[in-house]
Amino acid sequence: MFRDRKLFFSDFKRGGNHGSSGMRLSDLIARVMAQRRVLVWFGVAALAAACLGILLTRIELDSDVINMLPKGFESVGGLKIYDRDFEQTRELTFALRCQPQDVDKLEEFAPTFVENLRKQSWCDRVLAGSPMETPDGIRDLQSIAVPLLLNLEPAAFDQTMSILQPERIQERLHRLHQEIEAGSPRPEFELGFDPLGIIAPALKPFAEANAIEQEQPLTSPDRTMRVFLVVTNQPSLSAFECQRLMRQVNAFRARAGDGWDGGPLEVLVTGRSAYVAEISLSMRYDIVATLGSSVLLVGIIFFVGFRRWLPLLGMGFSLL
Repeated sequence: MFRDRKLFFSDFKRGGNHGSSGMRLSDLIARVMAQRRVLVWFGVAALAAACLGILLTRIELDSDVINMLPKGFESVGGLKIYDRDFEQTRELTFALRCQPQDVDKLEEFAPTFVENLRKQSWCDRVLAGSPMETPDGIRDLQSIAVPLLLNLEPAAFDQTMSILQPERIQERLHRLHQEIEAGSPRPEFELGFDPLGIIAPALKPFAEANAIEQEQPLTSPDRTMRVFLVVTNQPSLSAFECQRLMRQVNAFRARAGDGWDGGPLEVLVTGRSAYVAEISLSMRYDIVATLGSSVLLVGIIFFVGFRRWLPLLGMGFSLL
């Protein structure tokens, strides 16, 4: 009997040798698994770390609600263009808030804060007061005068167009010339800003709606808060770009109070980028926490039922 068993195993060995050419890869895997167990576990750990890193860094969170609309419609495409090019989606609103006894110090500190804002690499433009106070603001008002002119009511539009009649232009220039000879500085500014006299009527509804004519349009009534509008050069509105921008903004906020010698000063910020960054980070943590708790719960149930970990780990790595 022993001799027959020996012959059987010798025949099996010879048969295995005949089929070794088709099982070389499996033999290699089996040999590595049996003889290089430490190396195998290091490889598994490296693969798991790589998969986890890819999962955490490549999570795509679309923050644009318009992308939920069906594609292929011109109306949807037009809405996306309007939202991307005509909405102030890259605008951040900063605010400085101080104690009531420090309102004068806040007034003195505001220009320093604005200058520091303009030096930031992510800042494209800052609006800290009336557009009439800066040359860039005046040029912008002149550029938007034509669209606002076409948006006037019919009666106001006809009245504004009547200013372009030759006799009306001559009458206006003669009046401004007399005021200049009288020593008034206002006519020179009016000629530089509105040579034909049609920009002011076009901007009148805009000025009334936005309170441009106020002395401090971006200041609270009690003067304890100053508001600054900042347009960023953010390349896109994706969740990761918003997070990157807000990391830079928060770093600026941490040092924005340098040079302030008053009481507690709050540096506040809000905007679409701030909202998207906060919500996406919250969703990211929720996803990772849900995934981790689910894996832990399934692992505990599997171990209680089968008292083994390796099959569960193998299934988990195969799913990754």
